[in-house]
Amino acid sequence: MKLDSDISEIEVTSGLESLSRTLRVADVIRRRDLDFVSKPGELVESEFETGSLGAAARKAFALMLRKAGPEASEDKTFVITKKELRGSHKGNERIQTVMDELLRVIVRIRTTTSKGKPAVMSQALLASCVEEISEDGMSVVEFQFSDNFKRVLQRSDYYARVNLGVMLALQSRYALSLYDLGCLIINRQNRVYKMKVDELRRKLGVPDGSFKNFAEFRRDVLAKSKAEIDQLADFTVEWEEIRGSGRGRPVEAVKLMFHPKDLEDQEETARELDRPRVGRRARREGTVETMAIADRPKIIERKPFPRDSLHFCPDTRLLTIVADYGGGWDKDLIASGYRKTMGSRLDNLVGDALYKSWEGFCKSFVQQRGRA
Repeated sequence: MKLDSDISEIEVTSGLESLSRTLRVADVIRRRDLDFVSKPGELVESEFETGSLGAAARKAFALMLRKAGPEASEDKTFVITKKELRGSHKGNERIQTVMDELLRVIVRIRTTTSKGKPAVMSQALLASCVEEISEDGMSVVEFQFSDNFKRVLQRSDYYARVNLGVMLALQSRYALSLYDLGCLIINRQNRVYKMKVDELRRKLGVPDGSFKNFAEFRRDVLAKSKAEIDQLADFTVEWEEIRGSGRGRPVEAVKLMFHPKDLEDQEETARELDRPRVGRRARREGTVETMAIADRPKIIERKPFPRDSLHFCPDTRLLTIVADYGGGWDKDLIASGYRKTMGSRLDNLVGDALYKSWEGFCKSFVQQRGRA
């Protein structure tokens, strides 16, 4: 599967000159039958006001947007088969639930008024949805975009060109949102996106009350999303935490940075997308499945604790643990103490046992020395 996030010159079909830039890209995608979807930048940068969307609903809406193509802003009903809508999923059982999610959610989208002044619009994404009862793959779903969302499409002059193969391969709802944001800015000269933590939570659709502690948010949202994106997208994502003043110096803002992969890494990413989904998480976490003999069970080899600097460690889980529980001390200082304490026992410590041991040492280290 080829990965391509480059923005080529937009060829305007005769009669479509009045379309917004986002819809003109959708026209090119349709005419060339490309495996992409043109998402309005306003939607990518939107915040969830009420509710959120699961991964299945986010993928379904992108597929509906692609199906509508350059006509998405028109007052018409679109038709998509359940087979097309379910993407890589095999059954139709969750389509109704997904449609209900899309009808309920309210997002806040930056737009302009009829006078051309900046504004924020609170809106639903869909106006209606009709699903045929039949369960065969060729039964259809009829849908209409909301009037407000159609107005956003009519005026949208910047977009994210999202690779469908990558989108369907991503599993986390938060990884999907972060990937969309990367697609929006990866071709800009400035690939840095800074926002307050609360704003980032709303953009990613993190439910109120979830991951209140930033350490949890970092570990379960940012780190896991980064691991998926780094493995499957043609760019990588990093972040820098900006701390405030006062007790504990809480993280107040996050600076996201997106970096395009070189050709060799893009080719490896494309090969990963062509591999079966089974085993993908193991490959991402640095484990390797090997078969000694064809009829024997698979043996999973887990990597031991790294012997060199953690600054070059590919195991994001080890890095997340020391970031969460290391009290701000230098990660290599803690790692040196851990190696000295564990000695030869560390050679055979792998997997969950290693992570639990490492977490326990980090906590003990901070208890003895205090925070940095």
